Amino acid sequence: MTDQPTLDGQTTDPNQQVNGTQPTTTAGEDYKKRFDGAILKIQELTLGSRSKDAELATKASELEQLRTQLSLKDVEKTAAVGERDRQLQEAITKNQQQETELKVAKALQLKLKVIKKLNRPELLKIIDHIPALEDEAVLETVMKDFGGFADDLVKARETQLLAGITPGIGAGATAPTRPASNQGWEDHINGLPLGSKDRAKALDDYGDWLEQQSKSK
Repeated sequence: MTDQPTLDGQTTDPNQQVNGTQPTTTAGEDYKKRFDGAILKIQELTLGSRSKDAELATKASELEQLRTQLSLKDVEKTAAVGERDRQLQEAITKNQQQETELKVAKALQLKLKVIKKLNRPELLKIIDHIPALEDEAVLETVMKDFGGFADDLVKARETQLLAGITPGIGAGATAPTRPASNQGWEDHINGLPLGSKDRAKALDDYGDWLEQQSKSK
């Protein structure tokens, strides 16, 4: 398109506005502005992304530290619980031992009380073999039975002596087959049936042996 002539004879650019303003921006200049704006926006987003990545890395490190601390706490807790259980078990065992010792002491005290009550000091020699009972009346009955066996043996021996009867020569030959200790006699008697003649005879023999031991001291 050619320049248009004006009233004063001068020509004008058709891209120039009639009112004398500057020419409008070209398409290339508008594209450059948009491109520069996009670059700035991309840079801004990139910096923001890097900041977020750094923040996430920091949070991940803090989380890993917390997990490590939690694992240590779990180990400490397990160790503390184990130590608590060990001490508790030791306390229970010690308490059971003390209860057993107390029970034995009370049983011995009750035996001594009944022996004194019955006025049978000879039973002190076999006190460890007398059953440990908590019922005083039952224990008294048992001790009376022990004392009764001893009394019967003493009376029988006195009767024999008054009648001039002495043990036969062969009596000593059977001695080695008899128990030589309280524990041996107890095991021998307990190995025989309750209520049997053999058990009754063993009890008599035990009383005889106790009497012999008493006289030999």
